Amino acid sequence: MQLQLLHQTTCLTIYYDQCNDWLYLEWEGELTLLLVQEACDALATCVLRRPYARVLNSNEQVTGITWDVAAWLATDFLPHLPLAGVERVAWVYAPSLRGQHIVYLLLRQLPGPLIDAFANVADAVAWLERFKPTGLGPAPARSPAQQAKLAQQVQAIRRGMVAA
Repeated sequence: MQLQLLHQTTCLTIYYDQCNDWLYLEWEGELTLLLVQEACDALATCVLRRPYARVLNSNEQVTGITWDVAAWLATDFLPHLPLAGVERVAWVYAPSLRGQHIVYLLLRQLPGPLIDAFANVADAVAWLERFKPTGLGPAPARSPAQQAKLAQQVQAIRRGMVAA
């Protein structure tokens, strides 16, 4: 992986993997709703700038997660990934059984084959590599109408976040 740092929050580091042309999300620590919302706001800013068809989401360094995080992700954030141009997400479980169970419950609530879960990064990478976007170079730019719709959705998500 050849990683370019895009943004960092208390619990999330967002990289662009230039070799694989995907976002690499590295979560760490105890994930609360407020911290995850802050991190997802940073992620939304990244995907507003440029579409990414594939995402490698690693929870290997997550030490804990609250139940309200999964509920918020399932209803308020993850369903909007296709609008942002995301086609596939490889989700690496947290090491704890609770973290794995929360991800399992979250994925059951989401439609379609957008996200699949894995025990380790190597398996997640192998799965993501099977879904290389067609064409050369990064994902194509969004149309102005798609960009405007995405920007409106990001604003709606921000309005619905817990007050800091």
